[in-house]
Amino acid sequence: MEQEIAPAGPGVPGVLGVVVEQHGHHQVAVVSGEVDMASVGALRTQLRDLMVDGSSHVLVDLSGVSFMDSAGLAALVATRKHARVLQGSFGLIAPSKQVSRLLSLTAMDKVFPCFDSLDAALAEGRGASA
Repeated sequence: MEQEIAPAGPGVPGVLGVVVEQHGHHQVAVVSGEVDMASVGALRTQLRDLMVDGSSHVLVDLSGVSFMDSAGLAALVATRKHARVLQGSFGLIAPSKQVSRLLSLTAMDKVFPCFDSLDAALAEGRGASA
């Protein structure tokens, strides 16, 4: 099941795209474009809505993200916290080079479970940890 949440626009500066896919008990948000102060509200809302709609097991595919600032990182931290409250799971799939660098510089790569692929995340049993 795929559901497009926001208009996808990979490669278009300032455009955020989010497509949600259902994989078993996991909701996978495939994010593309730029995640910054201008677009983070839409991402935060979509991730929160996934959990409100009953999924406490969320994976975020960041392979298509060309830029992320601290506001985007804060949205991921908030989603992880929400997953923990719901006794769910949260993980990141294939962070792009730019996002990987941000995670490393902030030591968040030690906090978030990161997977090379969706298959790798789902192979972990619950797919991620909160």
